[in-house]
Amino acid sequence: MKLKPFFAAITFLFLVSFVGNKKTETNTIITDGNKEQLLTGKTWKADEIRAQLSNNTTAYYKRGGKKNTVDYDHDFLKFNTDHSGTYIYNDNTYLTKWRFTDPEQTKMELIIYYPSPLVIQLEYINLTDKLFTYTQYTNDGRVEYLASGTRTAVACNTGDEIVLK
Repeated sequence: MKLKPFFAAITFLFLVSFVGNKKTETNTIITDGNKEQLLTGKTWKADEIRAQLSNNTTAYYKRGGKKNTVDYDHDFLKFNTDHSGTYIYNDNTYLTKWRFTDPEQTKMELIIYYPSPLVIQLEYINLTDKLFTYTQYTNDGRVEYLASGTRTAVACNTGDEIVLK
């Protein structure tokens, strides 16, 4: 029975492969669980934004797209570990404050300190080290909208990093 060593070797390789994959999944879950660590220390540029405003107008932006109805080429968010941050839009810089509002870190309140502060609610937050997706809305009496957004991390040391004032 020369097949026994062959089957033993195949079984061993399968088990090693399975255990190796299980470890990778565990690492991913641990990494993904700390959304604050993934969110901070990077600048996030707008990649794709869809918005429905209360006056029945829509806005669409895709970086590099030809059918954009709004320009977010110069739209950046930076989140700091002390829950402060910066929002840059068309070369205007605004201070922000942010906080997760649920233990799972899938909801956030973001305040942009325009001359009159704007409070934005973000939900369905998903983060990786390079991608930040969410749904956001506000209803502050001045502005009402519902939007979905995708932002990508601006890589450090590539010349793309923006200087935050």
